[in-house]
Amino acid sequence: MADRDELIARARELAPGLAERAQAAEEARELPQETIDELTEAGFLEVLVPKARGGRELDLVTLCGISRELGAGCAATGWVTSIYMLHNWLASLFPAKAQEEVFAERPYAYIPCTLAPTGRAEPADGGFQVTGRWSWGTGIMHADWAMVSAMGEAGPLVCLLPVDEVIVHDVWFTSGMRATGSNDIEVAGRFVPAHRVVPLADFGQGAAPGADLHEGPAYRWPSVPVLALAGAAPILGAAEGLLASFKERMLKRVMVYYGTRQADRMSGQIKLAKATAELAAARLLLDDAIGHLQRTYEEGREYTIADRARARLVGAQVVSTVRGAVNDLCVASGASGQMSHMPFQRVQRDINTISGHVIYDVDETYALFGMIDLGLDPGPAALV
Repeated sequence: MADRDELIARARELAPGLAERAQAAEEARELPQETIDELTEAGFLEVLVPKARGGRELDLVTLCGISRELGAGCAATGWVTSIYMLHNWLASLFPAKAQEEVFAERPYAYIPCTLAPTGRAEPADGGFQVTGRWSWGTGIMHADWAMVSAMGEAGPLVCLLPVDEVIVHDVWFTSGMRATGSNDIEVAGRFVPAHRVVPLADFGQGAAPGADLHEGPAYRWPSVPVLALAGAAPILGAAEGLLASFKERMLKRVMVYYGTRQADRMSGQIKLAKATAELAAARLLLDDAIGHLQRTYEEGREYTIADRARARLVGAQVVSTVRGAVNDLCVASGASGQMSHMPFQRVQRDINTISGHVIYDVDETYALFGMIDLGLDPGPAALV
């Protein structure tokens, strides 16, 4: 079974091919089947699936390393892969019977998950009757299962359904992250048995059923810090890939009004150095937070609310830093960098789009962290 270094190396090897397909994937508004096949064959999707279910049962360092390398080739591919890996982890936290269904034939599934509780879950004999419509269904175009969050009598519930029980609405017409195919998901009054329903709060506290079924520390992680940190990794990778493209282009690009290479001009040198420093700092910050989470749970300890707030702070800060660095690189690339065949404008749009994700709202995150750091109560609805 491939270990961490081998899996990350596989992702690095795939990145150039993903970059070549990135424009076509964007135009198709979903990942090509060739890409899905490569990700599957590489063994990425089962990274956090328990060994008891045939998975690799590795760690967050591995997941983030894979998605960062893939993101360097195509931000959307890195994001979708991170989503699939994370949602296989979430499936591993459901009761045993649900896990047996999801992993009946292989140690992974293709699972989108929307955690905003915009649906309703009415009690029914042996389960719930679920109705609703959800946005941001990343991965739905290749899915075989789907997770949706619906309000029950005691709070939000995460419900797991086979994909043939949901309706997909083709609405993903966006300026960025087009290749994720994150279309809407609708459930029109479907019965979901109790073993495929888990309270959303249990995921947030690291207390879902899988915590008692599997001994590994990953199955006690709190969901929000994991999602915040893992989602930032492919975005950082996309910026690192763009920085490499910018440097390569500087050495060839002649500034027509000056007759010299951009590499020979101080303004370009400054932009290169500034982005290099900013992205290196972001990577150190992200790696430190990922390592802290892993060590905490490997040592049998748990995250406090202050720890959870800091993890979300790191995720939002990394994405904010990346966005600024990429926007600067795109400006420095000139108008020609905005041509549709160039990676600059696509990465810029992708990162600006993902920056709108609620978990990366930097002002809200700053306020949340400040409140918790000062010992104030953020309230029961805080995304932390």
